[in-house]
Order: sequence, then C-alpha cells, then structure tokens
Amino acid sequence: MSTITISITEDVHRRLVEAKMQDESLSDVIDRLLKKEKPDLSQFFGALRNSELLDEIEEDSKRMRASARFRI
Repeated sequence: MSTITISITEDVHRRLVEAKMQDESLSDVIDRLLKKEKPDLSQFFGALRNSELLDEIEEDSKRMRASARFRI
C-alpha cells in the first residue's frame, strides 16, 4: 500500500490520537471516521409505544388523509 504525506494541525492530530482505538493506526481512525454507515434504527423501534405523542401523530395523520380525499 502506498502512503501520502498530509499536513494537519496539532489540534487535529491530538484529536485523532484521542479517537484512536487500541491496535488502530491513524489511517484506520481517519477511515473509520469517514465511513458513512447507515445508522441502526432498530434501537428506536417501539420508542413511542406508550406515548401520548403517538396518539396525536395518529390523529393528525387521519385528519390529513381525510382532508386529502376532499381536495380531489
């Protein structure tokens, strides 16, 4: 693998070192931080299950659907 030299400020270098995990190079840190992974939304499933907000959202949705039918 080839290497390229880049210039970064001392502050950025310090932050990269702080973000570095054990057995990880600074290139690995940069690669990990730049990856655009899809978030795992399953942790939010059911979050509004017992919420009054969910009832309000459902009622608003029903009202919007009903009013959309009359506009046609």
